[in-house]
Amino acid sequence: MTSGNLDRDAIVRAALAILAEHGLQAVSLRNVAAAVGARAPSLYWHVANKTALFGLMSEAIFRECLDQVEASDDWREWLHSLGTTVWHTQRRTRDVHQLMMQSSMDPEVLRGFTSRMVAELTARGLDPAIAFEAQKSVLALATGWTMMPKDPAFEVNPQEQSFLHCLDVVIRGWDRSD
Repeated sequence: MTSGNLDRDAIVRAALAILAEHGLQAVSLRNVAAAVGARAPSLYWHVANKTALFGLMSEAIFRECLDQVEASDDWREWLHSLGTTVWHTQRRTRDVHQLMMQSSMDPEVLRGFTSRMVAELTARGLDPAIAFEAQKSVLALATGWTMMPKDPAFEVNPQEQSFLHCLDVVIRGWDRSD
């Protein structure tokens, strides 16, 4: 790819590929530039710096999560699918903990994600007054469970089974708030 064909999406895709193959420590503007066949300075036309690149990577991962949430007419099922999709995506994304800690999404993009989730929930019957908190609580649960270290206790009680139980409890709690 030449610098003239270079765009932000190609840069983010290359960065995510490097993350998947080599980990976050390998995601540098120099390595991303090499992956897209450009020189590092040409990336600055599209990405301000490495921190901004990490934010764009986080946005791409979360956008993919939202796009993969299973369709449902019921807000509880949609919220459950959101939680499991985020949890599974974060678990299979290499170094996702470090990426989340070192990145910050553009506030407008984050507002758009939040508006989309609240709209999805309210369209399925959840009270708009609690839709914001409901989606935030499920995202916090999924991310918290993703970041938990391997616990020997999970040999007796598998981690996914425990996560799903907790997710169901949170969603039932919002059902009672409705």
